[in-house]
Amino acid sequence: MKAMMMVESGMDRHISTSPPSNGALAVEHLHQRHHPEGNGDAHHHALLVREEDATSAGGKAAAARSPRSPSGGFANDNRGNPFLAALFLGILAVENTASMLARRYAVGVIRLKFSKNAVLAVNELMKLAFCLFMATRDPQKHAAGGGINATTRRRRRRAHLRAVVAGSRPMAVPAVVYLVVNLISYPALERINASVFTAISQLKVLATAFFAVLMLGTPISGRKWRTLTVMVLGVTLVSWESAPDADGLTKSGGDVIAWDYAVGIGCAGVQTALSGFGSIYFEMMLKRGSVLAGGGGAGGGGGERGPETFSVWDRNIQLAMYSVAIYLPMAFLDVGGANILEGWTPLVWGIACLHASGGVLVALSVLYSSSVTKTVAVCASLVLTTVMGNALFDAPLNGAIGLGCAVVVIAVFGYRDDCDVEEELRRLRRLAEGGPGLHRS
Repeated sequence: MKAMMMVESGMDRHISTSPPSNGALAVEHLHQRHHPEGNGDAHHHALLVREEDATSAGGKAAAARSPRSPSGGFANDNRGNPFLAALFLGILAVENTASMLARRYAVGVIRLKFSKNAVLAVNELMKLAFCLFMATRDPQKHAAGGGINATTRRRRRRAHLRAVVAGSRPMAVPAVVYLVVNLISYPALERINASVFTAISQLKVLATAFFAVLMLGTPISGRKWRTLTVMVLGVTLVSWESAPDADGLTKSGGDVIAWDYAVGIGCAGVQTALSGFGSIYFEMMLKRGSVLAGGGGAGGGGGERGPETFSVWDRNIQLAMYSVAIYLPMAFLDVGGANILEGWTPLVWGIACLHASGGVLVALSVLYSSSVTKTVAVCASLVLTTVMGNALFDAPLNGAIGLGCAVVVIAVFGYRDDCDVEEELRRLRRLAEGGPGLHRS
């Protein structure tokens, strides 16, 4: 996973090392460094006025404005820690591989019979319990005052959890989107073979990048688009060659079959687009919450926090609430109202745990990097899954699959290099605009 270590270095960052009240002083200090005689131009004066206006409005006014920084990204989106970003991305890739191999063994090798919706419901309950534990022990939210007694802390925890539930409606959107993504795969697979479906699904890398530009204003250069396209081609080659042979659904047989096949292709395309939209919407909610939490007085401002200051744990609680409400009834329908844990073995419990940890890792990876970079990590995990699948289950590994894996690996390293190049170009652009007095920190 060395490829992940620097993969996010090229993303836009908005890092503030001073408290908001000192923003105007920092701009004025910069102005004085470049104009020691005090004869600044109108540009610097306007910049200073805007900074003073922004800081005088307070945290609530800042929350009401768009959470994006002038550079197009989110302010304080936790991208300033490349080590944590690489750590979570690497662990996510390993978890994704373990999850796919475990599911393959349970369903394809020993053919266990259990409700798939029950696994989804239980993993969401696990994730909900873990995130509740993490949210209620957050020292920045519940012990910021220093000398607060236990009763006050408990009261603050309860008030915060009530606010999390009351403000959870935006997270119903990704929960419903993920439900539709799961449901729409069935009519698609009924009309097209698995290899075609898997190949179309790999376009979610480009769909995620497209929605990142559209919804977040994330700048993605032509260089990165080329690298992502090459990565999609490599993943598609691996998926196509690894999928089982067609079962006759793709053979020509008249207008009815052709129309049915077109419907299947359309369903697969819609599923891919919705997957990209859901990922970016979730990222937008995560980073909007992290911005508000960062500006809400965690450092000791007392009771200035509003009910909309949601952390990554809070957002996962909200998403898990809706997911449990969706999948738990579906699990009972699967088993006819009987025990939803019927047929469960330690392996199935392990799969549920992997699913739960994967949900948390996805949120942390997106928070510290981006949905596009998370998707790159998942693509990289396909190479590890292919090699391990061949070693453990004698899965296909021919020359075409090996070529596809090599293309994916090269594309992952290329994406990292693209990020490095664009970061250096931005640094040089800032030097050119700011003058020789600005140096790389």
